[in-house]
Amino acid sequence: MKRIIYILLLAMGFAALAPMAALVDNRIAAVYAVDAKTKAKQQREREKAKAKKQKEREKAKAKAQKERDKAKAQKEREREKAVAQKQKANAQRQREKERQVASRAKQPAKNEPQLSAAEEKEAYMSEVAAIDKANARAEAYNNRDISHRLGFWGQVGYSNLFTSGIGYTPAVGGANPVGFQNHDGGFVGGGIGLGYQLRYKQFLMTVGAEFSSYNSVMGITNTPDGLYNLSYGMAPYSSTMTYHYNFSRLSDRLISGFVQVPLLFGMELKNIPLFWQVGVKAGMGLMGSSTISGRYTTTIDDKELISGLTDMYSHTLVTDAELSRPSEKVKFGLNVAASAELGVNLDQWIDAARVRVSLFADYGVLNSLNYQAAAGAQDIPTRMMVATNPLDFPTNSALATTSAANAKVNPFLVGAKIAVWFDLPRSPKPTRTYPKKPQPRMGVFMFDDEQDAPLGGAAVEIANLETGKTIQKNTNRQGMLQGRFPAGQYRISATKNGYFPSDTVIQSVEEFTFDTLRLPLRRIPAPVIPTLCMNIYDVETGEPVEAMARISTLKDTITLYAAQAGDDGFVETPLTEGDYIARLTAQGYMSKDDTIHFVKDTVDLYMQHIREGIKVKIENLFFATNKTVILPQSEQAMSDLAQFLLENPGVKIHIVGHTDAVGSDEANQILSEGRANSVRQNLIRRGVAPERMTAEGKGEKEPVADNDTDEGRQLNRRVEFTITDVGDEDIEQIY
Repeated sequence: MKRIIYILLLAMGFAALAPMAALVDNRIAAVYAVDAKTKAKQQREREKAKAKKQKEREKAKAKAQKERDKAKAQKEREREKAVAQKQKANAQRQREKERQVASRAKQPAKNEPQLSAAEEKEAYMSEVAAIDKANARAEAYNNRDISHRLGFWGQVGYSNLFTSGIGYTPAVGGANPVGFQNHDGGFVGGGIGLGYQLRYKQFLMTVGAEFSSYNSVMGITNTPDGLYNLSYGMAPYSSTMTYHYNFSRLSDRLISGFVQVPLLFGMELKNIPLFWQVGVKAGMGLMGSSTISGRYTTTIDDKELISGLTDMYSHTLVTDAELSRPSEKVKFGLNVAASAELGVNLDQWIDAARVRVSLFADYGVLNSLNYQAAAGAQDIPTRMMVATNPLDFPTNSALATTSAANAKVNPFLVGAKIAVWFDLPRSPKPTRTYPKKPQPRMGVFMFDDEQDAPLGGAAVEIANLETGKTIQKNTNRQGMLQGRFPAGQYRISATKNGYFPSDTVIQSVEEFTFDTLRLPLRRIPAPVIPTLCMNIYDVETGEPVEAMARISTLKDTITLYAAQAGDDGFVETPLTEGDYIARLTAQGYMSKDDTIHFVKDTVDLYMQHIREGIKVKIENLFFATNKTVILPQSEQAMSDLAQFLLENPGVKIHIVGHTDAVGSDEANQILSEGRANSVRQNLIRRGVAPERMTAEGKGEKEPVADNDTDEGRQLNRRVEFTITDVGDEDIEQIY
């Protein structure tokens, strides 16, 4: 029974606890739900922040990439501009070279086939004939009987203006007829001038500029009826008295100045020191003046007196009075004068200059008066008719009154002249010198006497028997040696490794000849030893390169054999079969290490000439892993590059770093830029100017091998430089 009760009580307890447990479970579930919701919200916020941060990073990265692209584009534009300027400068230099080549067109180019002896002689003689012809023309020009002179002269003599056509006519009718007449009187004249004179053989031409003064005195005299008769007096005697005014020595002094251009032609006589010239002188009046002066006498006649009254001072009658008027201007115009000159030259007595003394005459053929009446001017008779006083004689020049409206003036000058001439220096044409006569050519052909094969590299000794001068040259790959030698007798012999010396041969060389001497060499019997022969060429032109070749094994750098290639680029070494490294160096070329697997006896090697645009990999350059630090074992490579740049100051380079494809693009780009800049800074510390170098990184963008292999990745990890400028001078230092 108790058990039943206990069971019932226990069941009742569970029944009471069940709702409470459900409530607790619900509360716990609600708490977990809220917590999960909170965590989900936080997770979304974190993801949102992460996405935002990623977006900002991508935006910053895109911006940085855009800046890099912009900078790269700017550099590319600058590079293209620099390249264009360089190309323009190169084109200019090329045109200059072409011009120089054109000026030396008569000189044969090195690659042109040489002329035969007969053709060379014909060309030389043709050039000599052309020079003779040119020199003859130059001598004829220099010996011409011609001279150019500059000089000056002065002249003085008798002058007259020869005035005519002045209308001094007596009045017609009337109680007081008046009139007068004029006549010309000479005066002193002269002039000075300077000019140019051309003498060709005996003929003369003179031109210049001169100032000449033509002067004269024009006299005015009474007419037969008297100059002036006028009834004058006081009433009632006025009709019985007559005053007579007579002028004596009345004159009009005329002075004129002309600027003239003479043009004269003449001749110097051969055997006697005389010369003559005729021509014209044209000029304009520069100045002119007139001065009137004279004397007059007064008398009175009275019908009621027995004789005339004279010298009546008490009655204020003035007689024999002087008349003087101030100067008046007269205008003169164009003057064209015929001129003639005859004189003697004093060259045989005076050495300092060419002095000429002569007689000359100039006569104006045109009317030189530029008539212009003075203000209020009247002709002389009219003026005197209205005058009440004899002192009212007109103050105007006779040439400026209405009486001279139709007057003519013809200037005339005759006298002595002295001229001094100085010869101008002449510029003779230069004569050409004869070209140097080409020396005779001689060739030596060396061949194996058994196989009749050409022998290259044979040492040939050529001695001049007259001067004792000896030269030594090696034959080329074709067994030939060619050169120019003065005419004479020569002793010739040759030697070559593995051959007995040749016999001594006496060869005669004459002018304009080209003979080839054939010398055989007999081989010295010897054990057969493979011989490494190398032909070194320019990779672009295929021309031989005179390079220094140093041969070493693959395992170490000890030089086994070193030889300098000749002008045919040929090197011969006594090395046996095997693998070698040939280090080639030559002035103006990139040094090169070639691995040679020697089986045959001849190997062709090629070298790159240093010029703009070539790309060079810096060999033996080592960096710390994933760093920009240059390791010490790179010292030789950096030292060689620095030495190359320092000894060639005109060279400019662009340094580019490259990486393999391991890692991110951004990291590889930064690493390549850092390594390129490390090389640039290292060179700056070694003394290379910073402006001569630019640096750039290209990351993994330009692989040269497959990035899937270790060997390919190693080749892709490299630093190169491109030569952007070599300057105006040639490369003097090898690299």
